Amino acid sequence: MTIVWNAQRVSEGLTEIDSARVAVLVNIKRLLDEYHGVEHSLRFYDIILGDWVERYLHLVYVATQQLATDEKRLQRQQSQLSALEVSLFGDSAEFFAKYPQLPMFASEVINSVIVSGPESISISPSVINVQNSFLTSRRDQIASRLLSFIATRRSPSMLFVKPISGKVPISWFATMFAWRKWARHDDFGFSFSSSTVPDVAWRKKNILQISSTSNLSDIANSILSIFLPLCFAEAFQTLKSQINAARPKRFEHVYSAQALWTHFAFKVLVAQWCEQGTKLHYHQHGGWYGLDETHVGENYESRVSDFYYTWGWSRGAANTRPLTPVVPDIHSSEKLFDALICFDQPQQIYRLQYFPLPGTLQTMYDETAEFVRTRESQTELRIRLFPGEHGSQQRDAILRAGADVIFDNSQEIFSQYANSRIVFHNYLGTSWLETLGNNIPTICFYDVDSYRFRSDAKSLLEDLVKVGILHLSGSSAAEKANAVSGDVESWWLSEEVQTARRNFVNQYANFSTNWKQIWRENFLHALKSK
Repeated sequence: MTIVWNAQRVSEGLTEIDSARVAVLVNIKRLLDEYHGVEHSLRFYDIILGDWVERYLHLVYVATQQLATDEKRLQRQQSQLSALEVSLFGDSAEFFAKYPQLPMFASEVINSVIVSGPESISISPSVINVQNSFLTSRRDQIASRLLSFIATRRSPSMLFVKPISGKVPISWFATMFAWRKWARHDDFGFSFSSSTVPDVAWRKKNILQISSTSNLSDIANSILSIFLPLCFAEAFQTLKSQINAARPKRFEHVYSAQALWTHFAFKVLVAQWCEQGTKLHYHQHGGWYGLDETHVGENYESRVSDFYYTWGWSRGAANTRPLTPVVPDIHSSEKLFDALICFDQPQQIYRLQYFPLPGTLQTMYDETAEFVRTRESQTELRIRLFPGEHGSQQRDAILRAGADVIFDNSQEIFSQYANSRIVFHNYLGTSWLETLGNNIPTICFYDVDSYRFRSDAKSLLEDLVKVGILHLSGSSAAEKANAVSGDVESWWLSEEVQTARRNFVNQYANFSTNWKQIWRENFLHALKSK
């Protein structure tokens, strides 16, 4: 039976995962404290591998759901199962890269342990090389060295690590030069490596017996040693020594908007520094945060941070406060085309979040095709497909719609926004917040069965529906586009549209071109507050 991963199913899964998280993290702390002969805080391990725990629990949950719907596999007899050989992961970046292909493998592991016991798992003893997955480009290395040289006689207190998604602009380095008395930028793009032999005996010892009625935390803990990357166990001490030698100076404050996810050097340093008094500043870096009924990334990032910054909202823990993100300059440009920004996911479920997933992806494809079919305009439509290998179903559905469209991912996305008369979105993620926040004419359509919003966001979203920005179908979005096509600006700049837009972006996309001054005041205040 195929599982439909709609919002209701996602909510059920996130609730179960949330109830299992602490038990799994506590077990990891116990195992790794014993393995390394240390005693670290739970927050230390949450910083080091909290991102991995989140994704691992999603993986195990999906695998258990697949097993529950596959009765034939559960009915297989022990005699029919041969030993299952597994190869280990070097680091969390490798785990994340292979993540979409792992649910079926996790199902096989769980089923093997249930039916034939822990001894049915064979772990490969092959040497695994672990190295830094975040080596910086030569351009950024040169810029960082120049800034370090300028600041050699200074003792800055604030360190910025991966503050911006993607390529770091020259304007950022100019900002760091202006702030050089108190701030420095370093993405920790140095080399480190370890060729490590897995501790097969330790990992086998920690595979525990489970049954088909075991709860999620027990199942996750039972097979933890099969999936735990070597960088956290066998290779940890070697890698930590190299990382500490590369960056021996501790900073009083560290800021990032990217590095809590799989950046091992950052996590090792910051986890240690925070135990010594460093304050961690972390920033929301994309859509869904604050809007989703629950959001795994938001919960993790705010949980481990001393200061957690958002794009406008401030609900939640006392450490949460609004701070505009770095805003790229969008220069006024000739409007050459309309743009459709598309979302996509693999056909295999691998993490739970409120967006189209297997079971609802086809609805998004159908609505996108219907939008393209219904839209009537002489203006060229350029379609930007979601990056990654997700198959051709969305492209094929659009082509079958028979419209004259161009698929184009060649432009940098903010340049594409700037050149667009109007930007359409077939999902509610990061891109629609970027166009709304930058006051670019925006129309979105989405499937209500895929999303679940927080109660205090619903009235603002309803206002966007009333003024024609948000639509619940592709045909409705296209009809609105047709209605305003003759004069997009008259509609977009009308008082009712701008009021609804401003009210929404003040909470969820509060961008400012004056971000440098705002940041300077915020961080200097933090440095002065002891």
